[in-house]
Amino acid sequence: MDTRIILVVIAAIVAVGAFFYARSYKADASSSTLTFLQALGAGILGLGILLLAMPWAAGAISALDFISSSDFGILSGAVYAIGILALLGGILLLVARGGSSEGG
Repeated sequence: MDTRIILVVIAAIVAVGAFFYARSYKADASSSTLTFLQALGAGILGLGILLLAMPWAAGAISALDFISSSDFGILSGAVYAIGILALLGGILLLVARGGSSEGG
């Protein structure tokens, strides 16, 4: 079996496990949760990791036999996707921050 398939399966299992653990975790009164700024920092860190990996991923995808696109086309599509995610995250952050300041 190909090692890449094994790596993808392990990553999927870890992601699903982390999701269910986060959903089942019950915080007590003494534990703290993430603030908006900490969550924003984590999101920006995640976007930075994705941006650093994009040139490598575009080259690896274009090297596949069944892909007829070039590195540039794949990379530009990925930049659009990350840009849309960043815009949606920014809009949601503004809406959430606006809603919390009005209610207090």
